[in-house]
Amino acid sequence: MTDENSRLLKNKSLPNVSSAAGALRSPTPTVPRLLTPGRPPLFSVPSSQSLRSMKSLNSINDPLVDTYINKNYGSNGRNGLSDDDLVGSSVLNFNIFNKLNNSKLDKVAYLAYYLPILNWLPKYNIRDSLLGDFLAGISLASFQIPLVMSIATSLAHLPPITGIYSIISAAVMYSILGCVPILIVGPSPSTAIMFGQMIEQIIHEKSFEAFSELEISSAISFTMSAILLGGGLLRFGFLDNVLSRALLKGFIAAMGLIMIINEFSTELGLVELAQTQPHLTTVDKLLFIVRYYKKAHILTFTISSITLAIVLVVRYVKGLLVNKYKKKSAIYFPDLLLMVVLATYLCQKLKWYENGVEIVGNINSTSASFKLVNPLDISKLPLYKKTFSTAFLCAILGYFDSTTATKALGAKYNYNVSSNRELIALGSSNFVVSLVSGLPSFGAFGRSTINILAGATTPMATLIMAACTVLAIIYLLPMLYFLPECVLALTTTIIGITVLQEIPHDLQFFWAIRGFDELGLFALVFVTTILWSAQAGVGLGILVAIVRVIRNSTRSRIQIMGRIPNTTVFRNADALIEESFAGFVNESTVNSHNSSSDNLLQTSSSQVPVSTPEAKLTHLIAEIEEIEGVLIIKIPEPLNFANASDLKSRMTRIERYGSLLVHPSQPSIRPFNNQTIKFVVFDCKGMNDIDSSATQVLYEIVRRYVEDDSIIVSFSRVPTNGQVREKFKKSGIASLVNQCNSKRQDTTNLDPSWSSSGMGDGFFLSIDEALKSIDFQNV
Repeated sequence: MTDENSRLLKNKSLPNVSSAAGALRSPTPTVPRLLTPGRPPLFSVPSSQSLRSMKSLNSINDPLVDTYINKNYGSNGRNGLSDDDLVGSSVLNFNIFNKLNNSKLDKVAYLAYYLPILNWLPKYNIRDSLLGDFLAGISLASFQIPLVMSIATSLAHLPPITGIYSIISAAVMYSILGCVPILIVGPSPSTAIMFGQMIEQIIHEKSFEAFSELEISSAISFTMSAILLGGGLLRFGFLDNVLSRALLKGFIAAMGLIMIINEFSTELGLVELAQTQPHLTTVDKLLFIVRYYKKAHILTFTISSITLAIVLVVRYVKGLLVNKYKKKSAIYFPDLLLMVVLATYLCQKLKWYENGVEIVGNINSTSASFKLVNPLDISKLPLYKKTFSTAFLCAILGYFDSTTATKALGAKYNYNVSSNRELIALGSSNFVVSLVSGLPSFGAFGRSTINILAGATTPMATLIMAACTVLAIIYLLPMLYFLPECVLALTTTIIGITVLQEIPHDLQFFWAIRGFDELGLFALVFVTTILWSAQAGVGLGILVAIVRVIRNSTRSRIQIMGRIPNTTVFRNADALIEESFAGFVNESTVNSHNSSSDNLLQTSSSQVPVSTPEAKLTHLIAEIEEIEGVLIIKIPEPLNFANASDLKSRMTRIERYGSLLVHPSQPSIRPFNNQTIKFVVFDCKGMNDIDSSATQVLYEIVRRYVEDDSIIVSFSRVPTNGQVREKFKKSGIASLVNQCNSKRQDTTNLDPSWSSSGMGDGFFLSIDEALKSIDFQNV
């Protein structure tokens, strides 16, 4: 039979290899396949080397590649290759890689990659983009201003002006560094809750009486920005894949409920009473409302109820117009802004403030002491130690919340989103926020969707929103003097209701697919956040996520392989994969092969008629179970210290039961020795890396098979990764395998050319070729 070298190096037609093992099977007549003229050999370059250098080819030391080079380019081999020799379609043409490597770096493009504003601002098209960006900026400012004021006062317990300064600073910085042009960065309600809880806790401690609320806010924001920047510089962006959707939804649902509960005292007019009855936890706040609801201020409660009902009805109508009747322009209706304007006008006109309704008052006077804060003051070191845990949890939660938005927008609009650059952009934004004692600011999908619907196409919409907010601070804030605090608190309540509306759909999906593990995680995070604290909910969620990742990474995924009838294809014998094979469909071919030496590899069930689908299924399962006397183990993953121990335990189960589907509590089905199993083939396709601990475990397995059990061990498809092969050689695995295989060279027709890349007699290019070396007559 023509060997693999000839098949790859020559342009000739070859018949397909039959499904039998070794020379006992005669080839199945099939239509010849024509190979591409001059087709190069199939080899891979070690991952530790670069295709940009000829060193990557020199380090392979592959006889197959040597044969190809000497045959096509003369006896001088690699060292004699010149640029002219390598001209053509050969995979060995490294000129293109050298040119790429030696090309001059475009410094402007490189700088614009990290400062996206240098990319979009010079190319900004005023005629096509300015109108949409302008309308989007005004629309965003109209609902962002009352929203962030409410978040600042109700959730973070800070002056409302801090929320407004937060959206200005965060928006400007993200427009300079952000990867997603239409993402809106601003104060996040979920992180603001943890922010407020920490501020409430610190201001009641005597050791921190010297620090104001603004200084505490600045310290948390600065620590959070340092964590985000550090994560970006250290390229920790991959961590955005750790937290599951159920975990995030559980926390978001809890945050929505907390936002609603936190505003009850303000909406019922119980603020003064609440100050005399300190209650920090969500449960305490709920019990406070239950205990004192009879003392609620009737007018305040009436204003809150009627305003909330009107806004919810308006939002429901907007949803119908946008989703059902496709009236996209309805999204522009500024319901929150109109709520604030009308409530302020009616309060002044009807003099609600004289009847006991609390009003916002002079916002500028509340911020008279507001100024830039130096976050690097060494005297604040105890404050940083106290707030670090909260800052860390805020950074993680905000980043994952923002990542959800960036991934959704990036996938929908084909943006090139880099997680590491996003970390740097968010960290820089929050650093500037810390200078103005602002709130933690992150991206949000809802606000970004409104930005898109309003016509935004570039970050210019964000800058226009910031400019409108500055104008509002100068000219419009004095007009909000008579704004009822209960109406401002309703903004947060409405956001909380909106958040909760998204949860039932996810729960219904998990229930429909019986995803009880995700439902349990959702409930665990939700209950912990409500009953304990937001920090505890996030911390527990992260702990569960880390445990799940570790558990998944320590589980070995080795497979017992079996041959598909009449093919050279091997599949997991413990799992039936729905796949079409010509040899299986053509029953006449199957029956003709079962009449001769094929019965060495076929079980008795192969003689059963396969006239029905059920019989065909049974026939296929029986035939792929095993090859008698041969155990084929596939290692489809990198081996490391984490999964090496599980590999060893699974190998023990295979030895005892011949399958991974049998529970280890059951009695052994058969003894494992050289009478039942004479050959073991390890297929290493996918094992592209192995560390020292895993190498030691693999060596112990191979040594026991070879020396203690007298079983012949072979390897197929070992990666060309230089580190993997070096560990095989230095650990003694290669010598053990080659030693036990060299003993049968005289009794078999093993062709040394099948040896895989100079590893020795026991290493092969495929499972099929490893089986061809086996003397089945003596199995």
